[in-house]
Order: sequence, then C-alpha cells, then structure tokens
Amino acid sequence: MILPELQEEFDKHFQEKTAIQAALFDRLADGESVFGLAPTGSGKTLAFALPLLSRLDLAKKGHQLLILAPSQELGAQLAQVIRPYAALIGVKVAALIGGANGKRQADKLKKEKPAVVVGTLGRIQTMIDGKALKTNHFTMLVVDEADATLTEEHAAELEKLADNLPNLQQVSLFSATSGVDLAWVERLFGQSVKPVSVGQRSPETIDHTFLHVDGRANHKVLIELARRHVQALVFFNSINALVAAQAALRHEHASVMSVGNNEKSHLKRADALQAFKKGKLDLLLATDVAGRGLDITGLPLVVNAQVPRNLTTYLHRSGRTGRAGQRGQVLTLGNDHDIRMLKQYLPDELELKKFSWESVADKKRSVAPVVSDEPAAVSIASTKRVKSATPKAADSDSVKKPGQGYAARKAAQRKQEDPKTLKKAKQKHQARKKKNKGKPKWAQKRD
Repeated sequence: MILPELQEEFDKHFQEKTAIQAALFDRLADGESVFGLAPTGSGKTLAFALPLLSRLDLAKKGHQLLILAPSQELGAQLAQVIRPYAALIGVKVAALIGGANGKRQADKLKKEKPAVVVGTLGRIQTMIDGKALKTNHFTMLVVDEADATLTEEHAAELEKLADNLPNLQQVSLFSATSGVDLAWVERLFGQSVKPVSVGQRSPETIDHTFLHVDGRANHKVLIELARRHVQALVFFNSINALVAAQAALRHEHASVMSVGNNEKSHLKRADALQAFKKGKLDLLLATDVAGRGLDITGLPLVVNAQVPRNLTTYLHRSGRTGRAGQRGQVLTLGNDHDIRMLKQYLPDELELKKFSWESVADKKRSVAPVVSDEPAAVSIASTKRVKSATPKAADSDSVKKPGQGYAARKAAQRKQEDPKTLKKAKQKHQARKKKNKGKPKWAQKRD
C-alpha cells in the first residue's frame, strides 16, 4: 500500500495511474521482486519509487534502497524525480554519479546517512571501496534501464556489488525492452524476479519518419533544423561522429551542445541538459548511453543522425519523444542501404513514413528550405546564416575605439565595477602571485 502522503502528492499531478503503475504499485509495496517491461515515457520511475518509499523503515537510520542507473544524466534525473516525494516522509536521497565531486558526495553520505541512494555502478563501487558507502543495511535494489546495466560487460562489477549486498530482500528491474537473463539475476542477487509486461513497444503518439541522405549531408539536415529553431535530441552511434557534427554545427553558429562527449565534466553535461530542457537550446547531441532514460517534457523531435544498430536501440532513442500522451516524431537519416536495414528490423505495426519539412516548420521566423525533400539525395547547398547588416548593440565601454588596446578597454570596464569587488579581486591576485613566486611557469596557477 502506498503511504497516504505519497498518494496525495501523486494525485495532485496525475489524474490516473499508467498501466505499469497500476500493475506494480501493490506488488512492489508487498515486497515482490519484478522485472517491469513498459514503453518509454510510461511512468516507470514513479512505478517503483512510490511503493518502495512506502516500504522504508522510517524509524531506522541508514541506507535501505539502492537504485542503479546506466548514465550520469539518468542518475541525476531519477534523484530529482524521487526527492520531492521522499521529502514528504522525511527521507533523504543521495545521488552518487561519476564526474561530480567524490569527496563532497562521501561527506554528504557520512553526514546525512540517506535512506535512498541513486547512482551509477562505477561511482557506487568507488564509494564502497573507499569505505564511504556502507552496504550491509540495503534491503531493496532497483536497476533502471536494466538491459543496459545487466550485461556481460559489467558482470565483474555486478558480482562485486552483489557480494556487498548480503541483506537484499527485494530486487526490481525496469526497461522498455527485454534482453535480461533473469536466471543469472537470480543467481547474482539471490532473488527470483518475475517479468511484468504492459503496453506496446512504441506509443501511437510517435510518428516514425526517414530521410535519404548521402555522405556528410546529415550535417546539412541538422544545420537546417537549427536554422528553423526546431528543438531536437540528436543521437549518434559514436563519440567521433558526434564531435564532427558538433564542429560543423558550431561553424554555422547553430544553438547546440552535447551530453555524449566523455571529455566533458559532469557539470558541463548537466548544464547542457538543463539548457535544453528549458528551451534555451535548439539541438542536444547525445550517444546512446548518455541519452538513456532522459525525460524531456514536450520534446517534439528525436533525430537518428546514424541508423541505430538494432531495434532495442531504436526503441530507446524514439522513447525520448511522444511521452505522457504528447505527440512526437522520430527522424532517421541514412542512405538506401541504411533505410533498408532499418525497415528489416522494425516491426510491421510500426509504420515508417517519408519525412516532410512541413512537419518541423519554423515557429519563430519563415525560412525557405535549403534541404530537398526528394529521396534521391539531400541538397548540399550552403546553409550559412545571413549576417545582419545592422551591427549588434554593445556596451560603450566594451567597444573598441581607435587607438584603444585591450588593456585600455578593460580599464574602462573596471571603472563601472563595484569597488569592493575590485578590492577582493586585487587581494586574490596578490595572494596568487605570492604563491607562484619561485615556481616554473608550467606549475604556476592563474587567476
């Protein structure tokens, strides 16, 4: 049974339960171990969060519920969704994700002793190895996007984690697609997991489309989407392809960021995702791991810049749009061979249509299409933005004047700044200068 406080909050935001929520609320609240299979965007997070929060022993201090996510972005998103409900019953939620400050996470664990811990497999294992995370009190485990986490690639890490969870009483797995060896899961965690499947593979609210492109013309399609200010989540099969596309888009001054580059810090990736969710960004580029499970309200378009390798990947990508009953569109770019391969693995009930540029009309301004709708090929016509004849307005102090260099311009700007701020900056500079004294240039720290 769901706790009254949690049920009341749920009812404020939702008129009724989704199919997966109706199927699992009571079963999870009663302590059953299940594998919940449901389409993307069908409310799986709350399907496990509310009943498992209701099962927490609120009189106990310490960790009780562990939730595994395959990516930093999904881990942060899960924690964000669960926290408001957990706060209603006085429960803390910790997010242990890679890329963030590990020491701060460890200090927070020690100070708050959260009952719920959400994290990525690697960071959780690091915390266990460093004695920051005590695992002997965990009684419940959730693996979200289980088909991406419970794989041979992660077998050694999972076995090590299982050895550190001696008191598990309930294991819950969730995914939009099957492909998990439940017999292996039972041997691993000592719990018999029953599959519960609801709904269809792909919601009827999603239109599946394709566009023939040759070579690097897919960059031109993305540039055209940016020119039309269409908000789209763009998927790539590799980081190299993502980086190349991002460079081409930035060259054309497109509004674009990415969450798929391993070189980016967690904070930069989180900033990119937040900007996209708030509508401040037109295109967000992602790889499959980074894009897993992302919930972006009202996302109108998902683009497969490279054809997904299999049906499972296609369904997970397409599930980022058409969520919670809203309409969405999936656009797959590829040559004749790519589109034939796509049609081979898509189920018959999933109708693939030819893409029309009218479906993504620019809502801000009228732009003549530079990309052809003809299936033979995509036009490689220039898509560079036309520079405005009117110069942009700028602050008078920052405009370069005849005979005025960089130092003079900065000095003019400083005159407008707060004296207290300037004093603090000067003191900080002097302290840094003192510390750098006698050090070689490569070892010196800069302001």
